[in-house]
Order: sequence, then structure tokens, then C-alpha cells
Amino acid sequence: MCLSSVRSRLSLMTQGCPVGRELKTTGHCWFKAHQAGSIRVGNHVMLLAGFRSNRVGMSQPVALETLGEGLIEIGDHTGGSGIVISARSSVRIGQHVKLGGNVRIYDHDYHCLDADIRCTPRDSQRVKTKPITIGNHAFVGANAIILKGVSIGDQAIIGAGSVVTRSVPSGEIWAGNPAERLR
Repeated sequence: MCLSSVRSRLSLMTQGCPVGRELKTTGHCWFKAHQAGSIRVGNHVMLLAGFRSNRVGMSQPVALETLGEGLIEIGDHTGGSGIVISARSSVRIGQHVKLGGNVRIYDHDYHCLDADIRCTPRDSQRVKTKPITIGNHAFVGANAIILKGVSIGDQAIIGAGSVVTRSVPSGEIWAGNPAERLR
């Protein structure tokens, strides 16, 4: 097991987060669980952030964070490169999912959309959040962004650079900004 994988496993375990067998990580991976157990990683998961492990769009480390009551679940045999996932409610990713380089998944707005509240200490308390689900065998292309409230069905494909603001049915291909159905 490489040093990055050992560090990642220890980071998650010291935060009370369950980690499946054979977690593989490369490069810098950052995990912040607001509550014990709020990040759950399945078996045979790969989270790559090393330039030598995947050169496609590698510009950031892997970063998984939960805030408040947030939960992140990553299913067995799932992988991503330089991904960022932030959850205030929940982000559930199925099995055999491929997340391309620099994919971003946010189940919340980082700040309140009301300008009068945004500049006060109440900002983080008034942030809107809705769960995200990504089904089994889905593929999300490099640099795509998945926003709050979206469900992506089993075997769906999201094109590179897409911004997904609406739910995507199983087996469909969506792309664009905002993402729309291609076929």
C-alpha cells in the first residue's frame, strides 16, 4: 500500500469514518468529516490526485468535506481524479461510478443567496441544501459540476465541462451548461 493510501485511510479512520478494503489514493487527498462517520468509503475505491497517476485535468487535490449534518457515501469500485465533494445534507455515489478529472459535486450553495444575510454571521445557517444521488455505473466527464438536488440515474453519462442543475434519468447522455439531454 502506498504512503498516500495509508495517510488517507488513517485520516478517515481517525475521524470515525468507515473505509472499505483496498482504498487507493495518490497525491494529496484531504478529508474533513464534520461528524464521526459522515464520510463512508466502499471497497476498491480509487481517489487520484497525483500527476503521475492521471494526467487528465489534474489541477487540484482530492477534497471531501461534510458540514453540519452532511454525509458523503462512495460505493464500491468507484473512482475519481482531483474531485471535490462538499455535503451539508448528502451526496450518495453508487457502485462502479467514474468521476473524471476535477469533477465538483456540491449539495449546497456555499453562501446564502440573499445579499443582506450573506454579509452577516447568519450566512452559513441560511444556505440552501438538497441531496445528490449518482447511480451505479454512471460516468461524469472531466471538469463537470453537479449541483444541489440532482439525481443522476444508473448508467447515465455526463459530458465533460457540463453544469448539471436538473436530474438525469438512467441511461441518458447529457452535456452542456446548463446540461441538457443529448440522447
